[in-house]
Amino acid sequence: MVDEDFQKIQNGLWDVVNQHIGPEDQEVILALSGSMMAIAIELYTVVLSDEDIEDLLEVVVKDIPIIRELMTKKMGKRVLH
Repeated sequence: MVDEDFQKIQNGLWDVVNQHIGPEDQEVILALSGSMMAIAIELYTVVLSDEDIEDLLEVVVKDIPIIRELMTKKMGKRVLH
């Protein structure tokens, strides 16, 4: 797969999410996000060791500010409750 293919998949996931929830549905957003994280980790277990998954998650934690900035640009400023 190339970057273009991954972008199409990511856009498709966003379309599915946006069909079912809005930004005001905070509990649903949290539940769906948790489900998506669980699916990602399940997929990682197919090809990575537990230690490799933990290392990957450490990188993700460091990237949270970058991801938040990108989401703010994409969706506008949101108030966290």
